[in-house]
Amino acid sequence: MQGTVAQPRAAIVSVGNELLYGETVDTNAAWLGRWLGELGITVVRRFTVGDRRADIDEALERALEAADLVILSGGLGPTPDDLTKSVVADHFGLGLVVVDSVVRRLEEHFRAGGYDEVPPLSLGQAELPEGAIPLRNPSGTAPGILLSRDRARIVLLPGVPHELRDIAAGDLADELDAWLGPESRHRAHHRVIHTTGLAETSLAQRLEPRLQALGREMTGGVDLAYLPDLRGVDLRFTLAGGTAQEAAERFDRLLGALDDVLGPWRFEGESGDIADALSVALRARGWRLAVAESCTGGLVGKRLTDRPGASDVFVGGVIAYDDAVKVDLLGVDRERLERDGAVSEAVARQLAKGVAERLGVETGVGVTGVAGPGGGSDEKPVGTVWISTAVQGDVEVTLHRFAGDREAVRERAAQAALASLYRRLTATSGSD
Repeated sequence: MQGTVAQPRAAIVSVGNELLYGETVDTNAAWLGRWLGELGITVVRRFTVGDRRADIDEALERALEAADLVILSGGLGPTPDDLTKSVVADHFGLGLVVVDSVVRRLEEHFRAGGYDEVPPLSLGQAELPEGAIPLRNPSGTAPGILLSRDRARIVLLPGVPHELRDIAAGDLADELDAWLGPESRHRAHHRVIHTTGLAETSLAQRLEPRLQALGREMTGGVDLAYLPDLRGVDLRFTLAGGTAQEAAERFDRLLGALDDVLGPWRFEGESGDIADALSVALRARGWRLAVAESCTGGLVGKRLTDRPGASDVFVGGVIAYDDAVKVDLLGVDRERLERDGAVSEAVARQLAKGVAERLGVETGVGVTGVAGPGGGSDEKPVGTVWISTAVQGDVEVTLHRFAGDREAVRERAAQAALASLYRRLTATSGSD
């Protein structure tokens, strides 16, 4: 990819009927937008079209009018409804030619899978538009494709998310680096801070006055975006230009000045998932965790076991939905349960303590609440959740009122349960 571009603009074209019909969520476009932004490439248009030649061609034309870089995802498979490659070739009046290096990779792939030869349909994936460069796909059969036409660069990527990301992080990243030039003054640098337990508006009310007080010497040129979801709010600090080391030093100084504001809500987790942060904190102590869940129905345990290596720190749990399970398996006092109700401080306390004792671990988490839509009362409305944490026999309990539908209440309750234990462990160690 020869030459550099001063102010790169990109457009993304997502191809597939399943995207239009709502059968599949387009995570590829969102991921590409973030990834390109980190490279200093601004996404100015996004298009979603079905598997129709005319629609793909129209979207390509409109994308080329708006951008220097056009990325099309989807429609590169071996079946007749995979049209993207041929539409792009026809758009530029190019034929399709067999690329030997792609044929060899297909042969290696299918031999490794026990095939004597490449299936005829799959062999068509070795055909690329004339003059195009294949981009290696380390996790699939369809290569990415890079085509240069006049000022524009056109990239075709498979629609399978992990294949798209593997190609982008590999060959495509190298090609874009060459196109942008190593000293691109438009390269954007980011630092993402993860927070939980505080709504976006409440976080902004604490943070914005401090940023204003720090002045332009500290904050000049740094943009801040609030990225909320059901689990918390990510803060993305962005600085355009300069080297990565210069940006890192700026971010370090700024975040040091904000530490007392963000500290109570911030957590360290490379993936952005507090379940990972909690696992790291437990692993550092050689401790293990058990959970007792009612209204979350196993969601806390799922969050923990979604990550590889969970067995190092998580031994299991009890979904104590019925009161008899709370009493018989976890030792909840029947009289207290009948007097105070299942959604109460006393029951939550006994859930965390009981599951830790019965499973023989250092830490336990208990969750009991009203997820809705029914079951609430004036005293205990929908969204009422008690969360308890036991750390070496010492139990703490907190009351929460979560907003939203059943799914939102359960998601927020699971996040708060993980955060509660994380806060206790990191406070014990003296770290954030």
